[in-house]
Amino acid sequence: MGGFRFSLEKVHSYKASLEEQLKLQLAAARRHQEEEEIRLHHYRQLRASCPAIQGALAADDLLREATWLEALDSRIAGQQEKVARARLVVREKCDQVQVAMQERKVLDRLRDRQLAIYQYNLARQEQKEIDEAAGSRFYRRSGE
Repeated sequence: MGGFRFSLEKVHSYKASLEEQLKLQLAAARRHQEEEEIRLHHYRQLRASCPAIQGALAADDLLREATWLEALDSRIAGQQEKVARARLVVREKCDQVQVAMQERKVLDRLRDRQLAIYQYNLARQEQKEIDEAAGSRFYRRSGE
């Protein structure tokens, strides 16, 4: 009887490789999400540090201040969209990793079952050979 060979080893290797690639993609997506959240936090801090328009200001100063606040609010809104998209990508990658892990685990269980069957059959074959050897010794001795 030859050594154990899992019939779906190539598929198992491919699924394990795919799982690792997806985990790397998930890590990259999480880093990107974190960077986008840091930018959003920075913009919100800038906005919070802007003093409210108070007192009498020249028209140019008032217009400049209002334009700055409007641009900052627009940038915050755009950054919030980027953060939402990054979170969605992370969620999708996480789902893909979970599916890949489940598929690989199914193949792991199948390989374990096939290995157990192989080991059982091997043990039976060895026991049969031992029994035959013992039986032939018994018959030789009883014949003497």
